[in-house]
Amino acid sequence: MTIRTNALRVLHIFGRLERGGAEMRTVELAEYFPADRVQSDFVALTGLDGALDQRARDAGGEVIKCRLDARFALAFHRLLKKRRYDVVHSHVHYASGVILAIARAAGVSGRVAHLHTAIVNGRSNTLRRRAQLAICRRLLQQHATDIVACGEGTMEVAWGPRWTADPRCRVIYSGIRADRVRSSLCARSPTPTVVNVASVQPLKNQVRLIEVMRRLVKRVPEVQLRLVGREVGDYGLRVRRAAAEAGVADRVSLVGEVPEAMPHMASAHLMVLPSLWEGLPGAVLEACALGTPVLASDLPGTRELARYFPHLQLMSLHQHDEAWAAAAEQLINARAPGVSDARERLARSPFAFERCCEAHYEVWSGQYA
Repeated sequence: MTIRTNALRVLHIFGRLERGGAEMRTVELAEYFPADRVQSDFVALTGLDGALDQRARDAGGEVIKCRLDARFALAFHRLLKKRRYDVVHSHVHYASGVILAIARAAGVSGRVAHLHTAIVNGRSNTLRRRAQLAICRRLLQQHATDIVACGEGTMEVAWGPRWTADPRCRVIYSGIRADRVRSSLCARSPTPTVVNVASVQPLKNQVRLIEVMRRLVKRVPEVQLRLVGREVGDYGLRVRRAAAEAGVADRVSLVGEVPEAMPHMASAHLMVLPSLWEGLPGAVLEACALGTPVLASDLPGTRELARYFPHLQLMSLHQHDEAWAAAAEQLINARAPGVSDARERLARSPFAFERCCEAHYEVWSGQYA
């Protein structure tokens, strides 16, 4: 190996640069590094434009549309041979195995697979699908130089309970920029407000939240619920229908996707996330960094966050809706932690933004140390 003297050239692989947690954090990562240290480009496998494309370009990178179709392998191989990237960092779960196999054939020395969740997608679990995933996972095992996960729980479920014995495996937590926290601070709403920041889809379980809300209204009569995030499929219609049937339609607002959700969390009295599964939920981390109390599903990722933020309360999904409502009432009425306390906890935690960025650089530059 040789000592690196010029900027690392890193190519990130996503389906599309939408405002998802992984995409947002990776674009922020590109923005963090000066051009003489890291140059970050992005590939969009869907071939579609994304909401974060311009931010990636403003950070000094390119957004390359390389559609995942029958011609992909040859086109991607040619791209890598022409651009001569130092690292291919793939964020598409087990499908990263295919990406990294092509990268190895093209002579890319750094090949990173990043696991953001243990759930691949919502497609049917057919025999053919299981075979495809098994092949992709095998390719990942053979061709990745590094395997990164957003949390210990994600690594254990997605890669295996013996991941600590694999020297390629490393957990890198997502970081929150201090300037985002400062610019999002605002007064709490005069009306008791609950916020849910997540894409509106079955995995995020907002229909269950409506049932909790129905019971919470009896305990906190003026409470309002804001759902902040893009609607996926017809699930938003299901949420609206559930709200109408529960008699709380006038208390529930579907805000939609916003460029920055943290002010919504800062003004709320409580963040609730009843998800069926999460990797390391960025919205929960953001709420904790702002000092907003959080009630969330008891999942591996939320347990990892709760080690550092005592104003995060976990609830089993098996608990009755009434128990969730009682816990929500208690947190709404409790004294929220001070902003300075939340800020200090973030600075001391592994979720500090600079720690996250430098941990990535350690992985990328490891091929040259």
